Amino acid sequence: MYHIKQDKRAEASVELICAGLMDCLMKKSFADITISDIQRSSTVSRSTFYRNFDRLEDVLSLMCDRVFEAAFSSGAGETRERVFSAWFKNEKLIETIVQINRGDLLFESLRRSAGKFGRFPGLERGSELYNYLISIIASTMMGIIVTWVERGKKEDETELKAVIGQCFAALVAFGIV
Repeated sequence: MYHIKQDKRAEASVELICAGLMDCLMKKSFADITISDIQRSSTVSRSTFYRNFDRLEDVLSLMCDRVFEAAFSSGAGETRERVFSAWFKNEKLIETIVQINRGDLLFESLRRSAGKFGRFPGLERGSELYNYLISIIASTMMGIIVTWVERGKKEDETELKAVIGQCFAALVAFGIV
């Protein structure tokens, strides 16, 4: 879990840690990265790291939350377009999450961001149906991202959106939705 105080010094340290992790990911796999590596790359102390994060995966979780937050807070275009665009800009992050088999980070991050989705006509936020809908959206998005990475990220953003559209059309044609 991450626990970041709302002060400028803590926020600056967290930015250094996130940048340090991304720098390390360009050099080696997540499994090979240590807190000491993050310290060297980010220039923050071990105690500063642990003041803000319990473990390295928590940095990934925060970064996922930030990607979704940025996608949902931007008002231009459809939500789907903004989310895909945000993920394509953060390719290394999602690739890392898939490689370490932590798709749950994507799923939980999207669920936490659900309040930024906006309103669904006829659904009260927090209702049973609303919660199921958010879970379906999060599961679908996580599955798409994982499959895309596992396939070697062959499709660009436009091609992937087209494939997804075809898949949803097939679901309708088969009477699944």
